[in-house]
Amino acid sequence: MITLALWIVAGYALAALAVHGLYRRSLNHSAAGERRFVHYVLVTRNHGRQLEWYLRAISWYAKLSSKPHLVTLVDEHSEDDTLAIAERMNRAEGMELQVIRFSGELSREDLAQHSPELEQEGFLFIDLRKPGEAAKIPYVHVV
Repeated sequence: MITLALWIVAGYALAALAVHGLYRRSLNHSAAGERRFVHYVLVTRNHGRQLEWYLRAISWYAKLSSKPHLVTLVDEHSEDDTLAIAERMNRAEGMELQVIRFSGELSREDLAQHSPELEQEGFLFIDLRKPGEAAKIPYVHVV
């Protein structure tokens, strides 16, 4: 009986040490300057029918990975309800969403010149105007 009690106490002690070790390791990673968030840059034009799903997928992935996320939506003169959906999702999900209206061709280099801080932070550039680019978004499968 005493042997069993000692094994139980030893198990709890090892579990407590493991939790403390993992916590200390997470503090060291954040102090070392590891990027603790994900930044998505979505380029859209008349993507009102898909945008809500894309933003929800990003939000779910961020919640599951427990990393904060930032979404920058670069819109090229959408004529549908793309911007209205983005505004509604910003309020509903509480995600940090920034909308930039842009006209003309946009490349990764153009965006880096437009916002140099984005290049330093590192970001995932997804041009939804190109077929198959949406597959870069977690939980989105393009056929």
